[in-house]
Amino acid sequence: MTDVQSIQHIASERKTPMIYGLWDTETNNLVGDFDNQRDALAVVLRAIERNGPHDTDTLALDVEDVHGEGHLIASGQELAELARREFAAKRIAG
Repeated sequence: MTDVQSIQHIASERKTPMIYGLWDTETNNLVGDFDNQRDALAVVLRAIERNGPHDTDTLALDVEDVHGEGHLIASGQELAELARREFAAKRIAG
């Protein structure tokens, strides 16, 4: 179990909402916050489809734990691949 999965598991047991933040690392601005990782990844995938594969170069996705501490999930091209895998798996299974 990864650190992020561990944090998600603890939060689900406590019924504490997780907050996922999508950040522009170049400007240090919050692009958006989300209740779940899938919604954040959907925005990432739409950005790739609309603007090309390098649109995620300056993006980072993190999750805030129950103590208010942020934990990086992925950034840049790793984030793009995570979004592609998330939705490719759903298309194949669906």
